[in-house]
Amino acid sequence: MPTTVFHHSATDWGVVAVFAVVYLGMFLGGLPRLKLDRSGVALLGAIAVIALAGLPVEDAARAIDLPTIVLLFAFMVVSAQMRLGGFYGAVTRRVGEMPLSRSGLLAALILVAGALSAVFSNDIVCLAMTPVVARLCLRRGIDPLPFLIGLACAANIGSAATLIGNPQNMLIGSVLQ
Repeated sequence: MPTTVFHHSATDWGVVAVFAVVYLGMFLGGLPRLKLDRSGVALLGAIAVIALAGLPVEDAARAIDLPTIVLLFAFMVVSAQMRLGGFYGAVTRRVGEMPLSRSGLLAALILVAGALSAVFSNDIVCLAMTPVVARLCLRRGIDPLPFLIGLACAANIGSAATLIGNPQNMLIGSVLQ
C-alpha cells in the first residue's frame, strides 16, 4: 500500500499559526494585550495571511465578493436597528404572553426564531431574543436552558433556509448567479 507524504512549508505553518491566534482571539472576544476586538483580530489575521502567502493586494481584493459584503452589511444594519428599536423583544414578549404550555411555548419560540432568522441575521436574532427568553422563562418559573438551546438551533436552521439567512448562503448564491 503506497504511503502519502505531506510536505509543509514554513508559510503553511505560519498560516496555521495565524488561524490559531485568530480563533483564540474570537473565542476570547479579542486580544486584550493588543486592545483588539473580534473585528480587529479578524482584520489583523487577514493581513497576516496575505503577507505570509505573498499574495498581491490586487489578488486579495479580487477575492472579495463586494455585492455579498454590501448585502450582508445592509442586513446587519437593518437587523441591528430592529434590535435597538425593540422589535425582537416585542415579538418575544408577545409569544410569551400567549396562554401556552411549556412545550407550546417552546414550539412557538422555535417557529418565531426560525422565521426571523430566515430573513434577518441569525446572530442578531439570538442576541436580541436571548435576554427576553431568559427573563420570560424565569418569570414563569421554568428552566430557560431548553428554550435557549431551542432558540439557538432554530436560528441556525432558519438562517440556512434562505439565501439571505446567513453569509455563507449569500456567498453560495453569488457564485451560483
